[in-house]
Amino acid sequence: MLQESPSVASVTTQSFHVSLRAAITEFIHDRRSLRRSQRTCEFYEGNLTRFADSLPLPDMPLDQAMTLSHIRRFFGTLDPAEISQDTFAAYDRVLRIFSKFCLAEGWLERDPMEGRPRLRQNRNAVPDTLNLEEITLIRETCDKTPAGIRDLAIILLMLDTGMRAGEICDLTNDRLTIYRNKGKIRIPAEGSKGANDRTVVFSGSTLVAMSDWLTIRKPARLDLVFVSVTGRKTLTDRPMTPSGLNQMMRRRAKRAGVQGRRWCHIWRHTFAKFYVLHGGDLESLRRLLGHSSLETVRIYLQFQTQELEQLQMRHSPVAQLDGLDIEPDRSNAVQDSFFSSQLSI
Repeated sequence: MLQESPSVASVTTQSFHVSLRAAITEFIHDRRSLRRSQRTCEFYEGNLTRFADSLPLPDMPLDQAMTLSHIRRFFGTLDPAEISQDTFAAYDRVLRIFSKFCLAEGWLERDPMEGRPRLRQNRNAVPDTLNLEEITLIRETCDKTPAGIRDLAIILLMLDTGMRAGEICDLTNDRLTIYRNKGKIRIPAEGSKGANDRTVVFSGSTLVAMSDWLTIRKPARLDLVFVSVTGRKTLTDRPMTPSGLNQMMRRRAKRAGVQGRRWCHIWRHTFAKFYVLHGGDLESLRRLLGHSSLETVRIYLQFQTQELEQLQMRHSPVAQLDGLDIEPDRSNAVQDSFFSSQLSI
């Protein structure tokens, strides 16, 4: 006797018993099958795992976990003092993608993110960057120990190229080419956030720092350029991780007395800001940073007042005209005369 097939209602009811963490695992498998980069998959998994860790039970059923109430509480636990608006927006974006995936799989009856206002990146915010004085102070904390030599090479490399922390940690010897007065690094799209392979170069000062590090780096067996250092002196066969790199940057900043959020991405922002301030165009910056959209790099057109003043002084038509330069002695005399008259009023 033929058995009746289960009704749609019963299948749907059974499908609701999938757990949140099982759904996350399946979602990551799906992203990998769609050829998303390793970094992107790790980004999704890390954000979703943090959401799962915020729930009252360790492994809740998906339909009980993905509720508007739990999502609100999750965002309420994120500290605005420690997490930027862009990071808030990233969590929002990941949860929306994951919710739509679960809805398409038939694991949810409705999308809990549908009625929630979308959190967006603050495109009008001035990027958090380092100034030259702060860079100098942090650089001076790097001594002649193996850790100091390595950290100086990383700092100058990030400042010279705008490379991401993950790209620094994944850098292998075969992607690094040294010339007489510069170096070149090939960054493949696979394993990075970029859509295409790209190449960045670094200058003489960074070349010297990299050469110093590679000289003492030789005993390590890993093909990676940068490895962990124990006790500031002992090289290991353990690769550096983005988390470890961020911790190193924070320690250096604290030792230098530099305040604020001083993790690796600040150095990437600093490279981009100085690139624009010194006349670099957005299209070339987009390609150097490995962004797919020009809109992404427009944030670096947001300047502090002092930076705008410097740009105006450098690019004003009067500053470009020949024959209008005032002799330094006369310029100083005019300034002294002007300020003396102001004080006497």
